[in-house]
Amino acid sequence: MVKKVFLFLLAAVLTASYAQAQFTFGLRAGFNLTTMTEEGIDTKMKPGFQIGVVGDYALSDNFSIQPGVLFATQGCRWNFSLMGVDLETSINLNYLQIPVNAQYKLDLGGMNLLLQAGPYLGYAVSGKVIAKAGGLKEEEKINFGSNKEEMKAFDFGLGLGAGLQFGNIQAGLGYNIGLANLSNVENTTTKNSGLAITLTYLLGK
Repeated sequence: MVKKVFLFLLAAVLTASYAQAQFTFGLRAGFNLTTMTEEGIDTKMKPGFQIGVVGDYALSDNFSIQPGVLFATQGCRWNFSLMGVDLETSINLNYLQIPVNAQYKLDLGGMNLLLQAGPYLGYAVSGKVIAKAGGLKEEEKINFGSNKEEMKAFDFGLGLGAGLQFGNIQAGLGYNIGLANLSNVENTTTKNSGLAITLTYLLGK
């Protein structure tokens, strides 16, 4: 069901790009640095990536709405000791994300300054925990659902960003603030957050 929803949204973006003269279709790729916040755990950022499609619907010369459908990796890593053994642990999550950003363009002469803000929705499609200690490596699949042993699949939050546009190319720096509690454990709050450096190529602009 979830896959059908995302395929429908992708088809809608592609259709709109031909039906509306102000709508431009684009391809996006980027580098992510993400973490997860939880009280009592000193988490560190984990590198990852994102890739997908975006649209740019121009409402005026300076203002546009930019929706997207992205595959993005998230998670975090942390180190701790257990019975005198140092453990390196990471949470690796794979999400389908739908950001919808309002974008303001300021003409700098030969290029545009871009300012963005907007909500995003995410759905976790897979994940695993990896633990390393003394040359050994252990992996465990993350299950998604409503039980205490599982993580919530749905995520949402607010994205903020800025960048530059040169012709058809947009280079951006963004920060996602997760607002959804992903934990099913009582009195425990776990949220996603992270930075992203992206490159977007707008077709036919």
